Amino acid sequence: MNTVNQPTFPNNNAKSIFSSKTFWGAALTALAAIAPIVGDAINKHELSVEHTVNIVIILATTGATVAGRVEAESSVYTPDGLPGPNKSDFETSNS
Repeated sequence: MNTVNQPTFPNNNAKSIFSSKTFWGAALTALAAIAPIVGDAINKHELSVEHTVNIVIILATTGATVAGRVEAESSVYTPDGLPGPNKSDFETSNS
């Protein structure tokens, strides 16, 4: 194996993209957005340019979401009072 051009990853906590909640959330959101467009096209017996453009936009933004998840290197936090880690959970104490 050629190790000269291989990327280095910060940790061994990698998981399959198919184990990612972000991936499945994006995929299911895209499916939910595309289904009514396809249903309308079937009812009209025509896939219009508008239908096609809307589907392309949905797929492109879904792809950007998944790509962002794959490229993410840092953790995110949520505002206090919302579910998820808070900013203070990531701060280290010098005491």
